[in-house]
Amino acid sequence: MAALEPGDPRSVGEYQLLRRLGAGGMGRVYLGRSPGGRAVAVKVVHAELVVGQPEFRSRFRREVAAARKVSGAFTAPVVDADPDAPLPWLVTSYIAGPSLQEAVAERGPLPADTVLGLAAGLAEALTSIHAAGLVHRDLKPSNVLLAEDGPRVIDFGIARSVESATITRAGLMVGSPGFMSPEQVAGAEVTGASDVFALGAVLAFAATGGNPFGAGPTPALLYRVVHDEPDIGAVTDPALAVLVADCLAKDPARRPTPREILTRIGPAADATAFLPRPAADPRADIPAPPAPQPPAQRPPATRPVTRLDEPVRHPVSYEPERRSPGTSRRTLLVSGGALAVAALAAVPVAHYVNRGGGGKSPSHAGGSVSVPSPVDAWPLDETSGTVAADDSGRYNGTATAVGWGRGKDGAALFDGATSQIVTGGPVLRTGRGRGFTVSAWVALSGVPSSFATAVSQDAGDVSGFYLQYAPAENRWAFARPGLRALSYSVPAPGVWTHLVGVYEGGRNQLALYVDGTQEAGVNDTNPVAADGPLVIGRATSGGVPSDWFSGSVKQVQVFQRALTAAQVRVLL
Repeated sequence: MAALEPGDPRSVGEYQLLRRLGAGGMGRVYLGRSPGGRAVAVKVVHAELVVGQPEFRSRFRREVAAARKVSGAFTAPVVDADPDAPLPWLVTSYIAGPSLQEAVAERGPLPADTVLGLAAGLAEALTSIHAAGLVHRDLKPSNVLLAEDGPRVIDFGIARSVESATITRAGLMVGSPGFMSPEQVAGAEVTGASDVFALGAVLAFAATGGNPFGAGPTPALLYRVVHDEPDIGAVTDPALAVLVADCLAKDPARRPTPREILTRIGPAADATAFLPRPAADPRADIPAPPAPQPPAQRPPATRPVTRLDEPVRHPVSYEPERRSPGTSRRTLLVSGGALAVAALAAVPVAHYVNRGGGGKSPSHAGGSVSVPSPVDAWPLDETSGTVAADDSGRYNGTATAVGWGRGKDGAALFDGATSQIVTGGPVLRTGRGRGFTVSAWVALSGVPSSFATAVSQDAGDVSGFYLQYAPAENRWAFARPGLRALSYSVPAPGVWTHLVGVYEGGRNQLALYVDGTQEAGVNDTNPVAADGPLVIGRATSGGVPSDWFSGSVKQVQVFQRALTAAQVRVLL
């Protein structure tokens, strides 16, 4: 969830809006409260869909009527809607629990028996959806919520009723690359079998943590969906591997129906075996308190030291583009239009794919990658004063000796001796099992002779983590007390560099990304719980400020989860 932003409505119809939940190709979704105090999810349609498509309201009205017919234990029922509002809206039950995408990102792939339970729940949900005459068309991990009593399929916003399939404009296709069927990519007839193909991709993701058609630019993904066989070699359970392969058959007629999937799995599957993390209490609009944790054994107060482990260098599917902070993703997509058309070749289509809105939070991204909203973000674009404002106002920092607008390209300048920004308290929870991500754009003024920390969070007499420059190795580092993940690229003064540190709680691993590429990873078996303030521009060592940063810093973002490699690239 994220706080409401200044341009967000505070109410829709009779529903009070409390927080942002996310957004997609059709609209933005909010956590709301009904007049009777019930927690609900409220989707408000994007204005451009209403203005640019005269037929939209009639189609939306038909789809709301069809969605009201959907019932079942594994769907989120429609509560209310107003197709005639200036911006049409739809209200469904609020489901407390992480999405499948979030759960896998934080804890890693699910066990085979759990994935089979997930398959049973999703197959039952598709049975209900198809019985109402609907095809979902966008079943993907972010549209599957893991509630305490089993999965829920959400977002009927881009579903199309079977009876009115012809009202969609010719050539317009809606969906997410990697989770779209070959017939959906090619613009052919889309039936319930298309949802089964998406189900196969979702189950492969749940079992392996990756898409069976790989990663990379949207055109490449769409081409592979149509022409290549899925890579499911990492699905080791034989029964699950056969089920996934059958669902991913290129020929829709060869895919099992949702009812056949239920029959195949049988009654032994448990669709409630997810044990999701504690959910936020939507009525109070405050997070539930974290589960009690055993006291952490804090390492002695020392500076980070170099691990002798060879840096982990994971291959990526394409060379990340180097660009200065602030370059809009929309600009890159438009400028790459000719390349996209050439790469698709035999698959010429027009499509909407996870179209994101404006705002400062990277809640949505192009392609099939959805990035959650950060816990908070500090643009550091002030021109004066002692307050470094964050995007929500919850964690404004107190700025000392920061040169506003005097750094590279008008960024904030830190002098390497006294400049710092300190929040009033902790922003991230960083103990054992608590995944998190720290991101910042930095540009060194020169080659430092000592540690230079861009972002940290205090843990008593040391910092709990450091996103920093390490002088002995002349490398970037993401560190905890006692170990470091070191880059293999060499920092260059005066050059904007995008640094991202990720702690994967499920695997107890620190990972460092430099300009979108993972350059190092080390195991962290004794993570430090940092319960002090978040600090930009320095660290803490021996109970005193240290490791001051000398240079420019901007666009600091922190996430209370471990972002994937694909999500990190979207932050560029």
